Amino acid sequence: MNIIDLFSGCGGLTEGFRTKEFNMICHIEMDEDACNSLRTREVFQYMKEKNDLSLYNSYLLGNIKRDELYQTMPENLMDKVINCEISHETIDCLITQIMNLSNGKIIDGIIGGPPCQAYSTIGRARNEKIKGDDKRIYLYKYYSKFLKKFNPKFFIFENVKGLLSYKDEHNEKLLPKIINEFESTGYNISCKVINSIEYGVPQKRERLFIFGIRKDIEISPSDFFQEMEKERTSGINIRDLFADLPKMRHGEEKNYYVESNQISQFIIENLKSNDTPLTYNVSRFCNEKDREIYKLVVLAKKKGKNLKYNELPTHLKSHKNETNFLDRFKCLSNDEVAHTLVAHISKDGHHYIHPDISQNRSITVREAARIQTFPDDFYFESSRTAAYKQIGNAVPVVLSKKIAKSICKIFN
Repeated sequence: MNIIDLFSGCGGLTEGFRTKEFNMICHIEMDEDACNSLRTREVFQYMKEKNDLSLYNSYLLGNIKRDELYQTMPENLMDKVINCEISHETIDCLITQIMNLSNGKIIDGIIGGPPCQAYSTIGRARNEKIKGDDKRIYLYKYYSKFLKKFNPKFFIFENVKGLLSYKDEHNEKLLPKIINEFESTGYNISCKVINSIEYGVPQKRERLFIFGIRKDIEISPSDFFQEMEKERTSGINIRDLFADLPKMRHGEEKNYYVESNQISQFIIENLKSNDTPLTYNVSRFCNEKDREIYKLVVLAKKKGKNLKYNELPTHLKSHKNETNFLDRFKCLSNDEVAHTLVAHISKDGHHYIHPDISQNRSITVREAARIQTFPDDFYFESSRTAAYKQIGNAVPVVLSKKIAKSICKIFN
């Protein structure tokens, strides 16, 4: 089935659809770094099919530049990634580009979801004042325009759980309006909140999924969620997730695996790569005060407690506000899955402190990527900060694989 990916990010949802059952026509994404990550991933997939990753590995090792790598690829491969904001001014041009890229092929599916910050419960009070001018709120209308134009058999729309309660500038719930919009374009709709932890992802992450089937197709959209129910499984804990990654201190980079007797089948099947060098296993530098806080937070976590900001010793406090945002520092637990990984990790790592007190640091980019179940051969462009942001915004890869698998099943 031929599909297009809207609001792609770096491609977490895309990864699940990289199977023989699907053909990705194009990705549309406004963030330049995320687009380069998509392009680099297209290069990887192309070279993997050719059974020759030598040039890709040379790039990961820093022996050639990105432009040199891209220049060796067929031109149409790079054209699949469209770096553009979806807006009133660009949508007609984007539709034309997709038609050219599809080369007459029927578009069978549309996947993706617009930026979620506008709907998130975090910062909702702050965003209340800009509702009338926040274009992100109504990006679903452009999604609808793509549905009208290409009339695919199905679509999958992903967003934050906060969309369930979000009210628009008229103080009316937005979700019923979105569903009505999609139904009016000719689709039967079903929606459900899915928690990634129930599908093998080592992370508690609740997201709303809207699934649509074209009304002339005799498949119920609820069939998709019934198939998803069959894919439920438990996730591994943080200790097992990081078992083959080296111990390190803050500010260090160690791009190699270590021998371990605890390597789970999950790591072998979904994450570890024997064909490419490990990348981005780099941790942030943090100052002495933060390291002291980290130790206290880890010790409290071992006792089953999340240490609040107002409980810190006076000499470690740098903010006068001791009533709001008290969970400024949060530690992962070795014996549990991670709490929700969000894009704020690109700002600092205080919410994702490594559970090993001897390492005394926040998690590396690669560890964050593993929490989101990106395979280790996935390379993020173009900096550590950009990588953290892309990872935090993504759909977990293992979940996206089960989404794609469930879609295949209902059509078969």
